[in-house]
Amino acid sequence: MPEQRPDIYRIAVQPGEARASEPHMSGTTEHVVLSTGRALVGPAGEPVELGPGDYVTYPGDTPHVFRALEPDTTAVMVMEHV
Repeated sequence: MPEQRPDIYRIAVQPGEARASEPHMSGTTEHVVLSTGRALVGPAGEPVELGPGDYVTYPGDTPHVFRALEPDTTAVMVMEHV
């Protein structure tokens, strides 16, 4: 959609404390495709476990997390702003 502005990120993380993100601007959506490793990703209260090739989308305008469960976990994230 022309009114959306996507940002694309490559994520590389190690196991440990979850990276907690505060809500972004209203209407933000995040899309994550896990490349390697395993991770818990999504809304802070309901993250889902992803493995290589798995995809999740969730509202970025609520608290959310990314926590690597294996060493050298990598992912691609697209954040859409309206």
